[in-house]
Amino acid sequence: MRNRTIWIALIALTSARATGGSPRDASKKIVARWYDAFNHKDAAVLDEILDRSWMDIPSAPNQRAGPAGAKQLLVELTAIFPDFTIRMEDVLQDGNKVIVRSEISATQDKRFMGFPASHRKMTIQAVDIHELRDGKIVRTWHTEDWLTGFRQLGVCMPPQKTGEDQ
Repeated sequence: MRNRTIWIALIALTSARATGGSPRDASKKIVARWYDAFNHKDAAVLDEILDRSWMDIPSAPNQRAGPAGAKQLLVELTAIFPDFTIRMEDVLQDGNKVIVRSEISATQDKRFMGFPASHRKMTIQAVDIHELRDGKIVRTWHTEDWLTGFRQLGVCMPPQKTGEDQ
């Protein structure tokens, strides 16, 4: 009986490797394509990985709903920041949610959120939680460290020290 259990486990493991891994691996690969889409400026990838009802939480000002809004965001960000890159630093998974800590780096070449082009580079941290269902991302919660980014772009400076601060 024990040998049979071992054989069944080996067959299952081999089968999972032959088909590309576990469902957990598949979810992480789908999420990795999100970041690849931005890095390669390939908005068409978003149609493949986002559910029709995809929600962006919080959405950007004036962002359309669904995948069209994600594609709009990709096009706008990569036009404003032509060297826009996202590097995945940590990837964790809990059930149908994949959590990514990433580093975004980019140089601002056009007007952004009302601020003129600074031609300065920023590097900020971001955390995204992607919820998946049936092989598609249905919801993304995200937080970016824009305060650090704005400081690096020169649009938000720390307050000057006064005599009271010393």
